[in-house]
Amino acid sequence: MMDPVPLHPRRRRAVIAPFSRLFASAALLGACVTLHAQTYNQQQLQEIYASHVVAESMRPEITNTGNVRFRRDNRNDVIHVDERDARYFRMTTAFVADDKSPAMRQRRLEGCNAATSEVKVVKCFLDEDGDPTFAAERFVIVPGDFKLSFGRTLRALDSACDRFARRMTDGR
Repeated sequence: MMDPVPLHPRRRRAVIAPFSRLFASAALLGACVTLHAQTYNQQQLQEIYASHVVAESMRPEITNTGNVRFRRDNRNDVIHVDERDARYFRMTTAFVADDKSPAMRQRRLEGCNAATSEVKVVKCFLDEDGDPTFAAERFVIVPGDFKLSFGRTLRALDSACDRFARRMTDGR
């Protein structure tokens, strides 16, 4: 039997490099699977969200449905708690419209379209009563990661609300 021909050092690196990348990717995937394996119950998620709201100098309250609600700048914001998908983060702001006429509903739809199309991350929609709701949603690796962009999420919600209001008053 013949001995294998030794590879030139450059060629050896070219053969080994893809395998080292493969092993590194497998290790990273294993770490992600480990993170994903941890589960959170409703109370744990409420504590994670509420403690950060307190750290931001606001007063959270737990709603009857288990969500975390807090008030800021005359707006009520809600962090939705979903223990079935703890890596999904959703925060909403909603308003109650006084005029429920079909014409005003159409204007609110136009305002929602403007807010949704012009503000990143936030979508606006009308609820079953025709009132506007603004939602910021994203996926996180672990529930506490929402803290990294909490301030920016609040600013995005504010921008969407402002864009909606401009469309409603100016028509543009």
